[in-house]
Amino acid sequence: MHNVDVEAVEQTAARGREDEASLRMPVQLSGDWHPEGGPQFRATIPYPQGEVELAVDFPPPMGGTGAAPNPLAYCFFGGLACYAMSFATEAARDGVEVRALHATVRTEVDQSRALGLSDRPPVERIEWELEVDADASAATIERLKAQADDHCPGAYCLRNPIALETRVLQAEERP
Repeated sequence: MHNVDVEAVEQTAARGREDEASLRMPVQLSGDWHPEGGPQFRATIPYPQGEVELAVDFPPPMGGTGAAPNPLAYCFFGGLACYAMSFATEAARDGVEVRALHATVRTEVDQSRALGLSDRPPVERIEWELEVDADASAATIERLKAQADDHCPGAYCLRNPIALETRVLQAEERP
């Protein structure tokens, strides 16, 4: 239904009820710094039907050339896409046909922390807005929103602290 394979989602949920380990998906991504001009960082990201190269560059005020989206743009886009797709999936699972879904993210980034000028958070608030075209009551749309709010991995990651471990290895130490 509207580009969501509901049968696949339901089969995955059924497998997960039988074997919770089947729901865990390991992720490992890596990329490289490019010191010779152009976008500063690049990575090839695999997905089930291929791979895509992503390029990232800081905007000029932060030392880049602006030759590619900045890292936070990918973060904001990823979260928004996750939320929109979660809403569409919840609608499909509930039998609600979505004719169109337009998503917008709004925020403001304070660069002062990145420059070592303050301890303020770089982002204090993120707004995700969906405009939905569907034959559904306001109550149904609100219920689907609540389900997307609760089930969206991107929303969960933003609302809950996630343990972050960092390390820097000398090149000869790289595993």
